[in-house]
Amino acid sequence: MTVLAGQAPFRARVAYSALDGFSLMATSYGPPIEIVCVPPIPWVTISFHSGGESVFTHSDGRSTRVGGSRAAILTYEHGVRMRRPAGVRALMVAVPKARVERYLERILQRALDEPLRFESSVDLDGDGRGIAGAVATARRVLARYAPDVPPPLVAAELEHSILSSLLFGQQHNYMDAMLSPSPPPSSRVVERVLDLVHSAWETPLTVADLADVAGVSERSLYTAFQQQLGASPMAYVRRHRLERTHDELLDAAPNGRTTVTGVALRNGFTHAGRFAAAYRRRFGESPSETLRR
Repeated sequence: MTVLAGQAPFRARVAYSALDGFSLMATSYGPPIEIVCVPPIPWVTISFHSGGESVFTHSDGRSTRVGGSRAAILTYEHGVRMRRPAGVRALMVAVPKARVERYLERILQRALDEPLRFESSVDLDGDGRGIAGAVATARRVLARYAPDVPPPLVAAELEHSILSSLLFGQQHNYMDAMLSPSPPPSSRVVERVLDLVHSAWETPLTVADLADVAGVSERSLYTAFQQQLGASPMAYVRRHRLERTHDELLDAAPNGRTTVTGVALRNGFTHAGRFAAAYRRRFGESPSETLRR
């Protein structure tokens, strides 16, 4: 990092939070700065800027503007020079590159034949809305648990949300391969997944985990569930988590220590509004009404 304002005093504010699958760092600097990143860098990063516009200049000659409705995704196959004016507030999400590539390999059901490369500019008013939403949810949940970290089930759901929004919401060099037709799944696929879902209540499960157990790609698993159960794999998992949440609320001891929020988070529901709406649709009453009963 180079401070570009000569004799101006240097001021910085940094906040950092990390889970096993990703980290978030919020920064603001008083003077203008330049940050130079040189490969190899083992992360995929998503950068959001507010309060001004920054310019990322890549060593291959491209440039990416970040700020307002534009974010940037970097995989660092080339070096990058980041110039930020004074007062810009930045949020950077960093995911280990190996983790993103492993998630992509599960979707493709094969090894990658070249490094993953994203289109660097993200339109937050268009396809990038899903990425922004996943990151916003992660920030809310981390703030809810601070200074502690969420339980493994919640952390796994947050990581899955960020990875899937990245790979399905932003153009990259494997997008066509991801979306190409997949072979029809066998009848045993759903049965293997249901065995796991019904026996592993405490295990954090993502659609990638379910696909691994079934031995098929995520697309094939989705097709099999839609054909046999009329629901997506994760919709089925969430339905069972709702049932478990309902049972916990009914069985709670009448000492006032059990809360709806605590039970919901323990069972993987990170968005209170969506959880409450899904619960009412399923059981005809609010979670708090069940707890009072």
